[in-house]
Amino acid sequence: MKDFTGPAIHVMRHARTEVCLVDGIDRLRTEDLQPTFDFFDYLTDELGLTVFWSGIGSSDILREARTARFPILRRPTESTAAIRPRSVPTLWVNRLPPRCKEHPDEWVSTLAALDGRLRLRHHKPDSLLDHQKKLYQITDGLMEHLTH
Repeated sequence: MKDFTGPAIHVMRHARTEVCLVDGIDRLRTEDLQPTFDFFDYLTDELGLTVFWSGIGSSDILREARTARFPILRRPTESTAAIRPRSVPTLWVNRLPPRCKEHPDEWVSTLAALDGRLRLRHHKPDSLLDHQKKLYQITDGLMEHLTH
């Protein structure tokens, strides 16, 4: 397998990437967690990148991975100062509420924003809004399902 770290760093540096959102951390296999975290730690150090981890249980997954890697983090002692603390931001995205009296615009405005950013060959502007009820029924208000 080829190592794409160098080209990835080159592209990210050239694009002046400062923030990276990694979605679906919950889908990583257990044996892939630590190499993935190591890779993004390397990118963070190399580029000054801020990485946001997203996915079901991402906070717990990250906490477990960090304490497994640095067992000393499990118990607060004076020696923890030797380990460079790294904050690991996580992003929890809740299901959007359906269109109703209490939330008349959240789903519709989200669809409108997504529709405005679509770059499809035969896309008609605002066509997602024509199907907003069906799209909510299919996605259950989760952007992860809508973007597919």
